Parts: sequence; structure tokens; C-alpha cells
Amino acid sequence: MRNRNSWFLFVIGLSLLLSACSMGQPDEQQEESESVSKPSVESNVIAQNLSIPWSIQKLDGVFYITQRTGDIIEIKDGRKSVVKTNLSMPLSKRPEAGLLGFVLHPDFKTNQQAYAYYTYDDSGDPYNRVVLLKRTENEWSEEKVLLDEIPSGQYHHGGRLEIGPENNLYITAGDATQQDKAQDLSFLGGKILRMNLDGGIPDDNPFKDSYVYSYGHRNPQGLAWNEAGELYETEHGPNGYDEVNRIEAGNNYGWPKITGNEKQESLISPLAHSGEPS
Repeated sequence: MRNRNSWFLFVIGLSLLLSACSMGQPDEQQEESESVSKPSVESNVIAQNLSIPWSIQKLDGVFYITQRTGDIIEIKDGRKSVVKTNLSMPLSKRPEAGLLGFVLHPDFKTNQQAYAYYTYDDSGDPYNRVVLLKRTENEWSEEKVLLDEIPSGQYHHGGRLEIGPENNLYITAGDATQQDKAQDLSFLGGKILRMNLDGGIPDDNPFKDSYVYSYGHRNPQGLAWNEAGELYETEHGPNGYDEVNRIEAGNNYGWPKITGNEKQESLISPLAHSGEPS
């Protein structure tokens, strides 16, 4: 089983890495022994007794938190509300599956729309899909399926959604435990996908008529941009070797051909990785 404390520290490392990328690298002549001040960290409990919380958004003081079991928690002025989601397919109960990614539409204040990613079962087979939701008086309801039958399996569903600086929707899709297919551009698993907000394929995607933005990923689950607009990603590795990658359109990030410090021509090694579990 994965060491969750190590993963938590690794995610903190990503935040520090993004800060370093924004501010520039330190002087190479500095001595390694020079002391570095530790950032102060303060925490507040905003909600308790959640059921597998997965994704979080905040707008105008309101927190929106998805639970893998299917509800969306809304927290306003310290008060927690459980808002049901009306989805067109039943959520999968497989490990790591359920209601995962969630991001508010840029015009949420006027259209009350958001994007979600969830895993469902159809005739015994699991799939992932990206949908458009709308907040009504009592629930979030599925309005439209934007991308369906993203590969799924027992594990490795991916599921992160984020809207990039250019107003496209980015989607992380796990390899669905079919690791060799992470190298197959016709297979949407093991990829970072990119779409227009209406569900169409952007004209400047790196592969013609394809949602694929980058490939060779195992189970990507974190996306963030620095102040320069550069995209960084985290993904779960095999028995350790969790990665931080800088993502560029069309690049191949190596899974399952390389992990950790391994290198191979035309494959991109991670900026940082967690190494083997202790």
C-alpha cells in the first residue's frame, strides 16, 4: 500500500517547486550548508465527517468539495450543506472510482455550470466520462456528456479537471492498469487530455482530431500552472517513484518504458520523483 504521508510531503514539494520555477533558481555559488528558513503553516478545519473527499473549488467564499460517493459538499460561512448530484449513470464502486474531478465554469456566476469527471459501470464494464453539470435549487444535475468511455479498470482512473490560462479544460486520465497502452495515441487512458469548454477538440492540440495533449502517463492526478503559464503535473508511480513533470504539448512522459531517473531518447524524465518507498 502506498505511503500516504510520503505522498502528502511530495505534493507539498510540488508547491515549493512551482514557487521556485516562478522566482528563478538560486545562485549556484551558494554553499549547500546555508540555512533555509522554513515556511510557517497555519491550518483551519472548515468541514468534518466527509465521505472520501476528492476535489475542491472555492468561489466568493464558498467551498465546493466532491465526495467519491457522489455528493457535492458546499461550505458557506462555516455551514456545511450536502447537495445531491443527479447523474445519468450509476457511479462505479471500484477502488479509487466514483465522482472525482470538479471545476466551476469560468462564467459560473451567471450560468451556474461546472464540469465533473466520474467513473460508472455499464453492463459490468467501467468507464470514465466528462460531463457538464448545472446547479439548480436542490441539486447538481448532469446536462451534457462532453467526453465518454474514457478507459477505466479496477484502478488508475485519473480524474483531475482544471481550466488552463487559455480557457481550455484539461483532464487527467489514468492508464486503467493497461500500462502499455499509455504509449498508444488512439487510447485515451494514460494521457492528459485537453478540450474546448463546449467539448470540442482545440485546433492547436498537438495531434490532429485528438483530445490527447501529452501521453506516457501512469495515473496523473495533479495539475497546476505557475505565474509564467507553464503546466506542471503530479502522478502516482509504481511502488514509489511518484513524479512531478513539466507538461508540454505532444511530449511522451515515458510510462511504462522509463521511471525515476531512467532516460531514453524522445522520452521525458520527471523533474523530480519520490524514489522508492521507505
